Amino acid sequence: MRLALLAGNVKLVSPQEVQFAAERGALLVDVRPEADYDAGHVPGAYNVPFYQPITGWSPMKVARRVGYAMFGIVKGTEVNPTFPQDVKQLVTHAEQQLILYCSQGGVLEPNDSYRKGWQTRSLIAAYDLMQEGMTNSLAVMKGGYTEWVNAGRCVTAVSDDSHTIS
Repeated sequence: MRLALLAGNVKLVSPQEVQFAAERGALLVDVRPEADYDAGHVPGAYNVPFYQPITGWSPMKVARRVGYAMFGIVKGTEVNPTFPQDVKQLVTHAEQQLILYCSQGGVLEPNDSYRKGWQTRSLIAAYDLMQEGMTNSLAVMKGGYTEWVNAGRCVTAVSDDSHTIS
């Protein structure tokens, strides 16, 4: 996945670059769960969760729930099957930059801690969008929402706007 993202020219951008890009019309997509988005998000960002709670009761879904429960996780998740289509609906033109972010951001380049980079929701979401043919300028915010907050940048709560896509 890392090599595909690098070959696809997916960029990691700083919170400062995100702010400037947003002012120039970039589309910001928060891929965190809706509850996290509701608690606080980057101003102007839309929420399109990459993962959703497990739905349905097929044998595979029950097995997934059991697997999560064995690790003490009561609310297991699965990939949101409408994620690519939901994001595509938000894009206004083919050249619009698309910046994704999650809680942590991720790393594409190997380093002492991560020999093959560090995959996070936003990087996996970027890869998923590439697989669906999104040719927009894709970027992921370095450090994610955590870095945005730690940099002292403005945060918006859900009561302040209504950009949730579910």
